[in-house]
Amino acid sequence: MAHPKSSSGIRLGIVNPLTLVGNEIKTILRERAFPYDHIALLDASGQTAGALTEMGDEPAVVSPVSAAELDSLDLVFFCGRAEQNREWIARAEEDNFIAVDLSQPTTAEDGKLAIAGINLESLGEGDRVLVSPHPVAIPIALILQQIRTLAPVDLCTATVVQPASEFEQAGVEELAQQTISVLNIHAVPKEIFDRQLAFNLYPALEHNEEFIVSQVRGLTDPRTELALLITQGTIFHGHTFSLFLRTHEELDEPRIAEALQANPAIVFAEGDQQFGTIDAAGKDEVLVAEVRRDPTVRGGFWVWAVCDNLRRSSALNAVLIAEKVLFGTGSTN
Repeated sequence: MAHPKSSSGIRLGIVNPLTLVGNEIKTILRERAFPYDHIALLDASGQTAGALTEMGDEPAVVSPVSAAELDSLDLVFFCGRAEQNREWIARAEEDNFIAVDLSQPTTAEDGKLAIAGINLESLGEGDRVLVSPHPVAIPIALILQQIRTLAPVDLCTATVVQPASEFEQAGVEELAQQTISVLNIHAVPKEIFDRQLAFNLYPALEHNEEFIVSQVRGLTDPRTELALLITQGTIFHGHTFSLFLRTHEELDEPRIAEALQANPAIVFAEGDQQFGTIDAAGKDEVLVAEVRRDPTVRGGFWVWAVCDNLRRSSALNAVLIAEKVLFGTGSTN
């Protein structure tokens, strides 16, 4: 449990708070009644300093990030682009604050990967830079972690459909504009995406498969063969996962479902319940829609899951990390 610098209580910071993930962190801090005394909203992009926003239903102004400001804080969430945050995260040791890095792909070489539901118990007082993994890595790692409680996973191949929100609000707005333009038979805007995304699916323009695979392997069993393909789909928010897994021994579907349900960070569809990508919006859990054995591969089965990329596998994970290192709580949701 960390000791606050100020006798009045915990002092937090959010770097680049007007990003989609930054805004989600603000929302989750309010929803969870996170006990802080002060929060600083800081800009590292050079574009939003001076902007008026809100924090806890009160107006707030974004200030430029500075060494003096960071020196007064106990824990700082870093959102936005990695290159904007690198020099400030590097000050964590010198300025004695805990950095929770959500910038993708992270450049925090000395950071420790952390996922609620997998390894928060291993975090110690000496961990100054904690990395919330890529939003694609978190659901895959959670699912693999639960399956390996039953049997070693020899192979996992994952196809992921990523949403327009991976490109911030500008990507969401362009997808909306493209959809309207296609329906009205107008020219399609292509400033964020180099082609028509509306009503389309194609390999992602920006992808970090090798980086994401290395994070998953670092959090689960490195002996598992893992292949990943990221596609870009006509989705505003939420990742969709199609996973094929082959375990060392054959597992039946009820055992797999039971193992997945054992982690509070995962919800398994039951009865007439159905999960699609839109059902993940605003949810705190990874939603597993189906587990299906493959009839042609011994030990092979399919898992179909969805997850809110801004919440469960980004902002909420970061806040759960903060709760663990600041207050000693080990919640997974």
